[in-house]
Amino acid sequence: MAKVSTVVVNWNAREDTRECIESLMQSDYPSLEIILVDNASSDGSVPYLRSLFPGITIIENPINERFALGSNKGMRLALERGARCVFLLNNDAVVEKTTIGRLVRALEGSPGAGLVGPKILYFSKKDVIWSAGGEVNFWRGTTRHRGIREKDTGQYDKSVEVGYLTGCALMAKKELIEKIGFLDPSYYIYGEDADWCLRARKAGFGVVYAPAARVWHKVSLSTGGEFSATKLYEKTKSNLLLFSRHARPYHWITIPFFSLFFLLWLLIKGIMRGNLDVPRAIVRAIEDGLRKRDQHAK
Repeated sequence: MAKVSTVVVNWNAREDTRECIESLMQSDYPSLEIILVDNASSDGSVPYLRSLFPGITIIENPINERFALGSNKGMRLALERGARCVFLLNNDAVVEKTTIGRLVRALEGSPGAGLVGPKILYFSKKDVIWSAGGEVNFWRGTTRHRGIREKDTGQYDKSVEVGYLTGCALMAKKELIEKIGFLDPSYYIYGEDADWCLRARKAGFGVVYAPAARVWHKVSLSTGGEFSATKLYEKTKSNLLLFSRHARPYHWITIPFFSLFFLLWLLIKGIMRGNLDVPRAIVRAIEDGLRKRDQHAK
């Protein structure tokens, strides 16, 4: 039976992380290790979680290394300890007891697959889909979760290959990590999961959505947060970097037009909501994204 290491990254969210680990502890998969990577939390997360779960491994980072670097550190340790599969799971998510086993079976039962992800539903409304895998549109320069905010009526119950999987919950095969490497921390936040999946596909690995495995994510159903200047800055910058690396030259015939339309729509919506920081955030994101693209090209 393949050994699985679950890597959970925490930063000042000890109660969410407690609930996440509790769900993992109830897993019916017998060969499961839990690695918690703490990004210099100041809320007492480490002693609190260590007292509750003495059997798990905790990596204490001296600074906040965010998702990519924190996950990479956990994955390196997992591979050193002989893990055959690594499961990345957000600390604000919970799993069914059958989730790990179903993901392992999906990974082993899909020839050529390197990454597999579950059906992810909203924690606050457990029959509404957050992600049934993701789609990448190279002509528009966009990524999007399949099924987002749709009531789950079984319309995404077929296992299929997808464009990408969200880093909220995805399992990677050891052979994939050894061939393509780890998450790219240059994305800072957003985009590192899609980049990993696109690199996997270029290397010949399948990226598979496995709906029999289920996860519930504590993300808000409302869309108000998407118009915050900080989120728009980070998402715009990461999106530009992602497509500058993976889109073909001919895709750039259409990407600028769709991107301009989308950014203008965001500007109008942001200003209508009284958020005058949005225009500056988007301009700064484009400048910083182009700078990162040029640095990567050197």
